[in-house]
Amino acid sequence: MGCIEVLRSMRSLDFNTRTQVTREAINRLYEAVPGVKGIWKKKAPNKALFSILGKSNLHFAGMSIAVNISVDGLNLMIPTTRQIIANHHMQSISFASGGDMDTTDYVAYVAKDPINQRACHILECCEGLAQSVISTVGQAFELRFKQYLHSPPKVVVPPER
Repeated sequence: MGCIEVLRSMRSLDFNTRTQVTREAINRLYEAVPGVKGIWKKKAPNKALFSILGKSNLHFAGMSIAVNISVDGLNLMIPTTRQIIANHHMQSISFASGGDMDTTDYVAYVAKDPINQRACHILECCEGLAQSVISTVGQAFELRFKQYLHSPPKVVVPPER
C-alpha cells in the first residue's frame, strides 16, 4: 500500500506502542490509498501517535509486488519489470507485525533505508497470506540470529600509528 515516515526510533518505544504505531500506519494508508480490498475496520486517528508518524509515500500504492524474504533481508519488487522498490537488510528492520485478528490482511514493518529514512512499510496481503508473510519474516529473523551466534562479526582493531 505504501509507507509512512516514522519519526522516532522504535527502540525507544515499548512493544505495545510499537504495535500501535504499525496499526495507526495501516489505518492512515487504508484511508489514503484508493481501491484497497483488504479487511480493515477504520478507526479514529490515534492523536498520541501524531509526533511519531510523519508523511506518507504512496508512490507504489496499488501495485502488485513480489516479496522476497531471506536471512539477508526483505526485498520488494515489481514482478513485471523486476524493478526493486525496496531492499531492507535484516539488521535495518526494527519491528514487524500483522496477520493477527486486527490486521488479517496486512503486514507492517519498520525499516531504515536511504530513501524513506525510517518508515513503516505496509503490505496488503489478501486471502490469508499476511500470516504466512509475517511468519516467514519471523523465521528469517530467527535464522539470522542463529547465524550471528555461530559466527559473530569480528572486531576490527584499527592499526596503531
